[in-house]
Order: sequence, then structure tokens, then C-alpha cells
Amino acid sequence: MERKMMLCLPGRFSFYEMQPGIQARGFNFTAYLTSDYFQKLVDNNTEALAELDTVSTALINAAKTRMRQHFREREAERSRGKIQEWKDAKIYPYEGPADNPIDVNERQVFDVVALNLADYSGDFEKAPVKQKKLILQLVKAAVESGPSNLLSILQQVVDLPETRQEELADLLRKTSLTSVINAAKAVTDRLEFLRALQILVFEAESKKQLLERSQLHRIIAQETWIFGEQFNLASDDEDLTAVLKAHLKLLGKDRAELAALEPVLDAEDKTAIVDLMLSSRVPTATDDERRHLVVELKRPSQPINEDVIAQIKKYAKAVALDQRFKHTEVVWDFVAVSNTFTRDAELEARNPRMPRGMVLELEEPKIRVWAKTWGEIIAEAEGRLTFYRKRLEYQATDDEALRYLRSINSDYLSDEVKARIAEIDEVSSKVDS
Repeated sequence: MERKMMLCLPGRFSFYEMQPGIQARGFNFTAYLTSDYFQKLVDNNTEALAELDTVSTALINAAKTRMRQHFREREAERSRGKIQEWKDAKIYPYEGPADNPIDVNERQVFDVVALNLADYSGDFEKAPVKQKKLILQLVKAAVESGPSNLLSILQQVVDLPETRQEELADLLRKTSLTSVINAAKAVTDRLEFLRALQILVFEAESKKQLLERSQLHRIIAQETWIFGEQFNLASDDEDLTAVLKAHLKLLGKDRAELAALEPVLDAEDKTAIVDLMLSSRVPTATDDERRHLVVELKRPSQPINEDVIAQIKKYAKAVALDQRFKHTEVVWDFVAVSNTFTRDAELEARNPRMPRGMVLELEEPKIRVWAKTWGEIIAEAEGRLTFYRKRLEYQATDDEALRYLRSINSDYLSDEVKARIAEIDEVSSKVDS
């Protein structure tokens, strides 16, 4: 049945047919609008201009408003009934109330998609209960991971007609909920990582067992955003020669030039190994400006002392004295990071004539050397996420942070942390069963 809106004279004699012009997903209908005013249009032979007449247009718009309200109520009633039907059959993939705004939004997207699926796919409605449960679980997983996976599942598993896929894709493009979920998940993942990092570097047993290269280094290499959204990993646990190659490669040097490079040595003619080199392009008219960040990670039990500061300065000076590193549009930052300072090192890092944490600044090339604690790095990262955390009303807990750590190679974790993760897994398995 097509959707129609019929304009009628008193006594329900229709004289004009038009499209209703409203969204009413899953409903076919004919609406009848009657008014004494329409008799005047017929008497004046202007009934064909009903959609242009000021008074009749007002009547039509009022009717559309009432129809929208009616179908919203019908849709809400039908949706509640369908979802309750799934819950009664124990195939609805969520249990209990949503705990936070992210879960609420995610369920709203799931409900929209699943209800469209029930409307559009006759095969889904005819499927056995076990198959329906599997499909709803797949839709839930796809909603969590993003709309591109969702459309792939709808096409390959549910076998929706192409026209219906396009309708649903258009629906997902129009709703902001999927974008909210994706953005919110990125923020909550990062908040959980920051809490996990606090557990690793500040708790007594964890920081005692955390070794700088084999553990902390590998974790931070996967989460370079902690130093700034703009940075990408350019070099990982390599010497300054590799840093030079990465630098020149970013500036467009070819392979032959890079292969012919002589080694970069420090002032003592030694090879210097740096933990991480991060790089970012600064948006400009020439797109030629870059910022490099070289990070020296110390294990939590190793405080930043005068020797550590001397070491990071030595790396910076090796770059400053090597003509191959010079480029007027590149800024270099070197930073040493650990839990604490010794008193002498802290005095140097708190020079009132320099920004907090800066221990050296050179002009040509532009080089800055920093010494910072993990507390400062984490606080800066949290500061960038504060606005979103407040809007999401989300605070990462230890359990959520440890769940994040479960995804990390266990070789990087202390025995205490692994034991706590095992406890959470045991509790979760009891709840699930």
C-alpha cells in the first residue's frame, strides 16, 4: 500500500491527493484531512492550488505535525514491544540498565539498527531463535567497532536488499550517535590507559619490576598520543643515525642518499641509542615545517639525576653539531622521563628563567631539552581530555584500567598486576555464568 494524504470535503469526499511528506518507518497508511475551508477552494475552482493556499497549507502542516506525533508514539510502542520480545527470548545482547552515557548511546544505535533489521529483513524474522541471537550479537559487535563493519555484516550475514542497505546507511549517516560512540570510546580508552600507566609506574610492586626498555618502552610505543595528538612514531629504540635517516626521509631524501650516510656519533664518538623519536608536520602554506620529539624513558625506580640530564643534553648536542640535521623549518625537542627527580636535577629543571622542565635551549637548529616526571606527562594528557571526560561523566577505575592492561603482552607486566588481572577475570567469569 502506498502512503497517501487525501484532502476531503465535509462528509469525507476526497478531492485532492498528495504525498504525506513525513517519516514513518515501517508504516503504510492513507491519511484523510477534512475541513470546511476546502469547500471554499472547490467553490472557487482553486482546489488544484491547495498546496499553495496559505490557509490550506497551515491545515496540512498541522496535520503533518499530528501524524508525526502519532507515528512516533506507534514506533516507540512497537520498538518497546519488539525489544521486550527479544529480552523474553533471551536473545537481546545487553543485560541490565546502561551504566553511563556511552552505554546509553551505544544501545540507542543498536536499537535503531536492530529494529530496522527486523522491519526490512523477512529472513531475519523467519530465522530460528539461535540464528537471531547470533545476528544480534554480530550487530552489537559491529556497532561497537564502527559503521563500516556494521554495513558489511548487514550485507554478508543478514543479506539485506541493496536498497534497504542504502536506507540504513543513510540513517546511520544522519544520526550523530555512532560518531558519539566512536569518539567517546577513544576518550574512555585513553582515560583507562592513563590510569593503567599510573598503576604501572607509581604502585610500589609494579614500578619495582618495570624495566625501561623491555616493558615500559614497548607500552609507550603503542600510545604515543600521550605526548601530543600530533605525533607519529618515526623511530623506535634505534641510534641517532636511524633518527637522522628518519628525519631526512620525512624531508624527502631518496634511498640512495640515506644509505650513504655516515654514522652519527656523540661528543665522545660513541653511538647513542634513543628510545623513541616522534614526528609531526606543522600545517603551513609550504607544508614544510616539522617538529621532532626524542624521548628517553627511564624505569620508574631510576630518578632523573644530573647524569640523566647530561645524557639527554648529549643527544641534543650531537644533533646540534651535525650539519646534516640542520633545517630551518624543523624544531627538535628532547625529553627525559621518569617518576622523580633528585634534588640537584630538580633545581636544574625548575630554572625560573625557562619554562618548567626545560634544561637547555639552542637556536640553530631550534632545539629544546626537557626533563619531566610521569606525573607531569599524565597530568598534561589528562588536561587535554578533561573537557570530554566531564561531558561523558566518566572516571576510569582500577578494574577498567587493568582490563586495558590485559591486552598488553604479559611479559611487560609485573607479577602483582598479572595477579590482579586474573582476579578480575575470575570475578567476571562468575558473573557471566
